[in-house]
Amino acid sequence: MQAVFRRMATPLFALVMALAAASAWSDMALAFGLPAGGLGTEALRVLSQSAVLLASAMVVMRLLHLLVWQGVILRRTGSQAPRLLTDLVDGLILVSAVVIIIAFVLDKPVTGLIATSGVAVAVIGFALKSMISDLFSGIAITLERPFHMGDWIEINGGVVGKVLSLSWRATGLMLDSGVYVVVPNSRLSEMVLRVYDRPEAPWRDEIEITLGYDITAHQVERILLSAAADVPEVAAQEHKADARIAEFGENGVKWRLRYWVPDYPSRSRLRYAVQRNVLRNLHYSGIGAAVPRLHAHISQGDGVNAADPGIESFLGRVSLFSMLDPKEMAELADNSDFQLVRAGAAVVRCGEAGNSLFIIKEGLFEVVIPDKDGGGDKVVARLKSGAFFGEMSLLTGAPRGATVQATVDSMAIEITKEALQPILARRDSLMEAMSSALAERQLQNSKAALQTVTATDGHEARQTLAKQLLGRMRSFFSHG
Repeated sequence: MQAVFRRMATPLFALVMALAAASAWSDMALAFGLPAGGLGTEALRVLSQSAVLLASAMVVMRLLHLLVWQGVILRRTGSQAPRLLTDLVDGLILVSAVVIIIAFVLDKPVTGLIATSGVAVAVIGFALKSMISDLFSGIAITLERPFHMGDWIEINGGVVGKVLSLSWRATGLMLDSGVYVVVPNSRLSEMVLRVYDRPEAPWRDEIEITLGYDITAHQVERILLSAAADVPEVAAQEHKADARIAEFGENGVKWRLRYWVPDYPSRSRLRYAVQRNVLRNLHYSGIGAAVPRLHAHISQGDGVNAADPGIESFLGRVSLFSMLDPKEMAELADNSDFQLVRAGAAVVRCGEAGNSLFIIKEGLFEVVIPDKDGGGDKVVARLKSGAFFGEMSLLTGAPRGATVQATVDSMAIEITKEALQPILARRDSLMEAMSSALAERQLQNSKAALQTVTATDGHEARQTLAKQLLGRMRSFFSHG
């Protein structure tokens, strides 16, 4: 408050002195020996009264600066009022004071002056209409504050940028590509804006893909939803991903995967991660994107299980069975089948007995183990398409080491001991190869085993573990 009084002291002192002079101008004329009604006396009157009006104008301008520009505007917007606005208002106040002086102090007609000034103002206003429009649009944006510094906004045309500056003429946006864009305030005020990074308007991204009519909706949902759920930052959002049909086209069904991201800057990075997961899931499911069709061919089915060739082809991509020849692969596929696992359902449970292995074809699973500190279950891994689990139970009969449950509707292939036993009985070398592959996997995934490898020779540790597993496998399958 003291600072306000200090800044008002000069114009108030000037006003007081001008008022004193205006009230005593006749006495001053007598003191100077000027005749009443003379030119000198009239000049003192005009000067003293003009000084009052000009000093009053200075007081009004200073009050506006202190109470409005540096008071209300600064408190509401957090930034200074545009210099052009303050100068324009100061100029209008001074011009008004001059017009009053001409009309009431000098007693001259101002109609012609006002008309001339109006024409001049109109010409200047027409010439500067864009700048004036930008100015008042900037004032409106500053007062209403539809967005804040640092917000990401989307303007017409789908251009999205981060607000870095807001001046009286334009708003500066930095695109995620690093390009700086300047948008005039008058155009910005006419646009429909989408503001991101607000709790009331979270950002949702989406991708589209066209797939054939021969793929079921359940299969597409497993592929797309697991692709989004496999990205931790997407899975952690309160709003969950969903898959919707966008349209039915000539080449196939257009699907739209919608998911939420924590902030706009991470949108591009997370979209790439989701797209990669979609491609991976399509690969393991043996599905390709729809392509334009030149003709259609319809044939009568012969009742053969169409899933069997899919199982055989899929098993060939699993490293554990890569040493099987085509005949053995076909035999294993014939004795295996798909298993649909609903979201939240457990395929295996920790500590239970088991003698089968599961390979994930579509979907996403979590590996859960009990917390040793008594804090409940703990998620230690996520398994996606192409991954397998339960191999120790299949090959050695060991109890399940963890609980594995689906996070979304998923599809898996179960390989049982009965399906694998005839093949291993004919080829003892195959059992040795699988024990070596299993030993290498155990060494890679077990932290304790990795520490052992660090202390000793890795090849020796792998051979030792392989011999142990081979003995357990022979014992387990000999009792089949």
